[in-house]
Amino acid sequence: MAGHLAALLLALIMLAAGPPASASHDQHPKPLTAPEAFASQIEVRTATAGSASAVLVHIDRYTSDLDRKTMSDALAHGGYPNFLIAVRKAPAVGHVEVGPDKFTVRWAREQPTPHGRNITVVTDTPIYFVGGGRVDAKPRTGFELGVVQLVVDEFGIGLGAMAAAARVKPDGEGGVVVEDYAEKPIKLTLVRRKSQ
Repeated sequence: MAGHLAALLLALIMLAAGPPASASHDQHPKPLTAPEAFASQIEVRTATAGSASAVLVHIDRYTSDLDRKTMSDALAHGGYPNFLIAVRKAPAVGHVEVGPDKFTVRWAREQPTPHGRNITVVTDTPIYFVGGGRVDAKPRTGFELGVVQLVVDEFGIGLGAMAAAARVKPDGEGGVVVEDYAEKPIKLTLVRRKSQ
């Protein structure tokens, strides 16, 4: 990851590096995985306005290695247009709810950290164009996905960020650059894993 989203996520990883204050150092919960859901509040800010809403990230299962490789290869060898096609052909693995609206998740990946997990989900359509209603708003063309990143501890508590309308490209080093339509990623405050 690069740019604003990567910088915010690095800060979130540092914040989530320790166990929660209420957790005993003797507790070792069972490893958590899908199916699972994470609830949070989101803060959306532009130069002239701000709003808050609830978001639910529901993951039925994590994307298989084969499906993830198919999408990664499409990005590496065909750029964003091929990646977009591959994402939309991939099986649905969950959804993101913002208010009454649901957005299909086609990519869901969890990566272990020393104190929990980093979770990334990609929706096959944009979730919201922050600032897109302004008279001088930039064109929406090409921002055809949504990306949500969560940094949670071993209990499923943490923080996150969302590029509600995004496009991606390879960074040349095997990683991905996320370009966000918004000036800044949306913050997800107090992410909590919900009981299943």
